[in-house]
Amino acid sequence: MIWQIAKREILDNLTRFRFAFTVILVMALMVMNAIIFVSSSYQRRISAYSQDTTDAIASMKGRSSNLSELGVKGPGSLYKRPSQLGFIATGADANLPKRVVGNAESGGNWRAPNFHYSSSNVWSLAYPQDPFRKNDALPNFTELDWTFVIGLIMSFMAVLFTYDAISGERETGTLSLLMSHSVSRATVLLAKFIGAFLTLMIPLLIGILLNLMIVTVSELVSLDGSEWTRIGIIFVISAVYISIFLWLGLFISSQFSNSSSSLLVLLLIWVVFVVLIPNTVGVLASSFQQVPSRSEVSRLKQAKLDEIDHRYFETDRRLFQFGSPSDNPPKIEALQVWAGYLTERADVKSRFDDEHLNKQFAQVAFTQQVTRLSPASIYKYAMESLSGTGFARHKKFVQHARRYRQQFIEFIKSEDSADKESYHVYFVKEGLSQKPVAFNSIPKFSEKLTLSITFKGALLDLTLLVLLSLLLFMATVLAFMRSDVK
Repeated sequence: MIWQIAKREILDNLTRFRFAFTVILVMALMVMNAIIFVSSSYQRRISAYSQDTTDAIASMKGRSSNLSELGVKGPGSLYKRPSQLGFIATGADANLPKRVVGNAESGGNWRAPNFHYSSSNVWSLAYPQDPFRKNDALPNFTELDWTFVIGLIMSFMAVLFTYDAISGERETGTLSLLMSHSVSRATVLLAKFIGAFLTLMIPLLIGILLNLMIVTVSELVSLDGSEWTRIGIIFVISAVYISIFLWLGLFISSQFSNSSSSLLVLLLIWVVFVVLIPNTVGVLASSFQQVPSRSEVSRLKQAKLDEIDHRYFETDRRLFQFGSPSDNPPKIEALQVWAGYLTERADVKSRFDDEHLNKQFAQVAFTQQVTRLSPASIYKYAMESLSGTGFARHKKFVQHARRYRQQFIEFIKSEDSADKESYHVYFVKEGLSQKPVAFNSIPKFSEKLTLSITFKGALLDLTLLVLLSLLLFMATVLAFMRSDVK
């Protein structure tokens, strides 16, 4: 009986204008998304990434002629590779920083009686954040990607396909006629859900297949097994997301005796959960967890650096007690005291910059937690995690860069320890080995987004979507059981 009712629903939906409109709209948007991605967006970004990484490797290769120079100046800039699945969820990648800088700032030229030294500051990680805005992680649905098509368009269509599923039949009297044939209410409800669900899957499948066909034909994109698996998981998540709005539509429809009232209420709910909460509430939530401005952080950092300078240069003048590190040969005490001074400054820079970025991350994470009141936000965050884009990807990129910082430092120390002529004083240029280092042995920055990593990042949001769908299913069944069929 379920299939007979569901088949009737499908045939009825297929003959309506809203189905044809959905097919045409979804196909057009998916094709536009694929064409824009392969012809402009991804092509431009991958070309810039290739040029940037080539320049970074050339810079590192030049520094490898001297281990001391490499150890003090650092590995150079570390770049984030554009995701091949960016057409699915663009996220905020267009506005988030593309790199982490691992270079040393210019040093100083110090002079005193019988003393001269041109120091080189120790490198530290810096995070260019001019394009970074605290609300970049919010789902504003301004990018033409799968998240826009499914998160906005398909959820709206799910409302249109279900607002009159029960209230409309109650108006015409066909619902009471159907129930008179000893058909259980649960059977009717489930059949209507299946009918609407399968009907909506038709335009979605057509649009996705056309989209993937255009993307994979491009020579720029070559998807591997892991990425195809992630696409499969994304499709399942999308189906769960659509089912949430189908159950919501059936729930509201079962509570009204006329379809116009149910449509009005559903539209209001849709606007609140898909438009208002992800954007307006997200902006308000970010204001509850303030982050110091970059100018304020720079002021506090400079004050700490000035305190270090005052302590070393004026209070005890330790830096001048043992001669200059550039003396030939230098005293080990001179190397050690200058290494302590330069390292302490580098640690202060790293601590302030890391803490400031961590506060920004905490603010965005808090905002995302609040906006998860909306299924549209939950869906978007899951899509971004699996696609390797947006805030989740950027945070992983920074975490990889910080791990690489420690890996690079350990490599320099290991190489220096093998040189018996070195003073083994870290990190002052005269205290490290002056010999060249094999370029191929230098650890290179790499960022791996495996299936397990991306799935783990999306697991919370996927779980929330499933639970929300089940909750609405149970609420709809219970509400329909208690409602009057007349």
